[in-house]
Amino acid sequence: GTRLSGLARQALSLHRALLRAARRKSPEARAGIEAAIRAEFERHRHLDPRDLQAIEHRLRAGRKKLTLIDDPNVVAASGVSR
Repeated sequence: GTRLSGLARQALSLHRALLRAARRKSPEARAGIEAAIRAEFERHRHLDPRDLQAIEHRLRAGRKKLTLIDDPNVVAASGVSR
């Protein structure tokens, strides 16, 4: 298939990790979290591949979100804790 840049590969593996984390949530929370992840990636799909700063910023934000979703106290997509 197409060769992906290092950043594109990072984005893809972050996307997979986020969806995996969502799967560990309750079924009610999971749908909302998955929708939020999809919307977020969709919103930034057209970032200029040469705009490395913007892409790295999104990757950092996504990793922060992953830490949140992985937190057992976080129940919903909004990151609202119990």
